[in-house]
Amino acid sequence: MLSPLYTPEQAAEYLGIKVKTLHRLVREGKLACIQVTPRDRKFTEAQIQDFIESRTITMPKIVDRKSADKLPFPRKGGDFQKSTGDSLSERAKMRNEVRSWL
Repeated sequence: MLSPLYTPEQAAEYLGIKVKTLHRLVREGKLACIQVTPRDRKFTEAQIQDFIESRTITMPKIVDRKSADKLPFPRKGGDFQKSTGDSLSERAKMRNEVRSWL
């Protein structure tokens, strides 16, 4: 049996968005549709579900604080290289580099 085709109004209601937003999503290529005529679009349930799945994000797994130090992603403040200890020469190198940009 064929799946039903949704009108733009029905598809927008299904997604909880305005019809204008639905048409914008189609123009941007984010939502697939069936172009019946140049001014008439229809949507299958599969197309709507594919759009929903493409926008669905998974929540990150909750990690206890003890194992948080061992995670591979950067911690608060970002990853940075340790200073070599010679801050005056590093400042001079940075100053010369910035001056070369001007």
